[in-house]
Amino acid sequence: MAIQKQLENRSGLKLKLKINDNRSTMLSVKWEPDGAKVSLHRMFLNAPQNVMDALACYLTRQDRTIAPTVKAFIEDKLQKLDYSSQVDQTKLYSQGNVYNLQQIYNDLNQEYFDNKLKLYITWFGKANRRCRSRVTFGLYHDPLRLIKVNRLLDSPSFPYYLVAYVVYHEMVHHVCPPYFDANGQHHIHTKEFKGMEEQFRYYDLAQEWIKNNKSNFFFW
Repeated sequence: MAIQKQLENRSGLKLKLKINDNRSTMLSVKWEPDGAKVSLHRMFLNAPQNVMDALACYLTRQDRTIAPTVKAFIEDKLQKLDYSSQVDQTKLYSQGNVYNLQQIYNDLNQEYFDNKLKLYITWFGKANRRCRSRVTFGLYHDPLRLIKVNRLLDSPSFPYYLVAYVVYHEMVHHVCPPYFDANGQHHIHTKEFKGMEEQFRYYDLAQEWIKNNKSNFFFW
């Protein structure tokens, strides 16, 4: 395998290399006395030389942490991966007891995104969760093009504008994805992200609700 020979030549190590196509682990290394076991996502098959050089340094443990160039490369490629065809739509549930996520998503998509977004949406978790010391209201899985909203919000206790804000927030994550800068710093809610988020018509109202209830929840 060409990539294996390339890494072995640059690192001086004997490698047991596996190319994967999963959605979670892009790079994993298990060092052994006589080399290393390496699992790489297929995205690395076309990685530029500077990324491969940085990866080789990491394999030799010259760099104790993954280099910013490698992190930036992974983040950039992740945004281009599309595993949405693997989503089992029979397991998606958008109709709740109070709110219909699909309808909320459709309305937001039309109002703010000209119906250009092609994302899935579903509830996750349990509506009667008792432990509320830490709550994730929403998640966005970029490779799956999937928005997940905590079923806890499917209650009259949570106003419509807040639920719509959570859905909108996750939609903006698709439009303004995170990235690693040259120093390796991870930027998630970028200036562009925040600017778009503030365009939501109920943004101030949602922020006020969060402020008034932050003693009960930790958000996102």
